[in-house]
Amino acid sequence: MKPSLEVLKFATSQKSYNFFKVDVPCFVPYWHYHPELELTLITKGQGTRFVGNSILPFYDYDLVLVGENVPHHWVSLKREDDVMQQAYVFQFPKDIFGNIIECAAFGALFQEAQRGIHFRSPSTAVIEKIIGFDALHPVQQVSALMGLLSKLLADDNRVGLSSKIYKLNAVNSLQNFKVKETISYILENLDKKLTVNMLAERTHMVPQSFCRWFKSSVGNSFVTFLNAARIERACQLLTTTETPIKQIAYQSGFESLSHFNRTFKHLKGESPRDLRSNFMPTSGFY
Repeated sequence: MKPSLEVLKFATSQKSYNFFKVDVPCFVPYWHYHPELELTLITKGQGTRFVGNSILPFYDYDLVLVGENVPHHWVSLKREDDVMQQAYVFQFPKDIFGNIIECAAFGALFQEAQRGIHFRSPSTAVIEKIIGFDALHPVQQVSALMGLLSKLLADDNRVGLSSKIYKLNAVNSLQNFKVKETISYILENLDKKLTVNMLAERTHMVPQSFCRWFKSSVGNSFVTFLNAARIERACQLLTTTETPIKQIAYQSGFESLSHFNRTFKHLKGESPRDLRSNFMPTSGFY
């Protein structure tokens, strides 16, 4: 996708990295990128994770390292019980330890992160190090970050997210804004009828031009992106509510239950009913 460029101001913060905790009712669409790497741990939340052209679900204790200039965001539904969703985020330049020879091995990890890396079962030690980071003295934090990256480098239970051929092409700020607004509009209106003609009119293009522009910007065709986003929305509802499957199909934007079932089986390899009955989220933290 061609998202918004987020400018991170390390100089004014008197630090070589950013670290912050996020507590929100839900993670809303904010499709963006920045030259710094980003390590995000979701401690509370379920939804859809977008990294490059990867569209996948996330659950509690989801840990992802996003490389430089890789667009990303996490999107979730507001929980009915009003429980806040929570994330811990590190942002740092790829050369943060560039003058330390012993840290040269991090370069391979950072290069791998150009696709986004999902650490599928982060250890208790890694999670506790992240959660306890803010309580450390600044000097200890630098050491802790170094140790954390070392543990991630040694973690073989990880997988790349975005496809190898995906690459963000730089565009002007107007185009960035248009893509961000288009993606946000789609994600905020998944339960409504959305067509190529409607989105083309909204972006002031003819349908063919819109389809080419969307695929070159997002890495997926409009229909592929829309169906994947809708199915992930359905998965959230299937695993967090007792809403009837037929109602979930309509709430996710499908006009018929049969179309919903076919698309779901195609993308997930199982029926909505099977996913609901087999669902057991794994936190990776005990």
